[in-house]
Amino acid sequence: LLSAIFRAYNDWLAEFCRAYPEQLKGIAMVNVDDPSEGVKELQRAAKLGLVGAMIAVSPLPDRPYSLADYDVFWAAAQDLGLPISLHTATQRPGPGVPTLDNAGQTATQRANIDHWVRTSLCDIIYAGVFERFPKLMLAAVEFELAWVPYFLRMLDYVYIERQQQATYRFKNQMLPSDFFHSNVYLGFQEDDLGIRWRELIGVDQLMWGSDYPHAESTWPKSREILERILAG
Repeated sequence: LLSAIFRAYNDWLAEFCRAYPEQLKGIAMVNVDDPSEGVKELQRAAKLGLVGAMIAVSPLPDRPYSLADYDVFWAAAQDLGLPISLHTATQRPGPGVPTLDNAGQTATQRANIDHWVRTSLCDIIYAGVFERFPKLMLAAVEFELAWVPYFLRMLDYVYIERQQQATYRFKNQMLPSDFFHSNVYLGFQEDDLGIRWRELIGVDQLMWGSDYPHAESTWPKSREILERILAG
């Protein structure tokens, strides 16, 4: 059912974008519960003219992104040149666990929303995904920025100091943070603290968006908000 819904959405989105193909760039939604089926939909999305794909920010609990099963999907995304997005509020709950969508989540859950993307990024990086697929592009979307410096510190600390847990060893003395800087991109709206730390995060990885027309959009004061953020 989920895959069928995504296919219908992708068909609609491709048709919507065809009206102004230079201005409208669609991001497909792809179900990767079965990675091979996910590859087929990713290939179909590319033929439709969509320019990227979004997958669940956190998969089903027994299907972490560290599993080698996903390699066929990562390989397809790399070969097609399609960036893969991990978007806020898209985690897959296990049996008996409520979905933490925008309507149902608590203030505590909202304040810790970056937990899910950090977990998936750890699984992907520590499993050596970016070493095997060096041209794979991954985007953390709508999680802001300020969590990243501490996250990078802990990525490397655990890799260096806890080798009985971080068992995969990278070639050429590479560190987990090196793969984050080379393969991960970050969408944000108005994180002034993150902008202050942009050199630690990686300036070339930052992607601003207004999130129009959502209620939390910076529109119609986008320029004013950006100037305030940059000044801070």
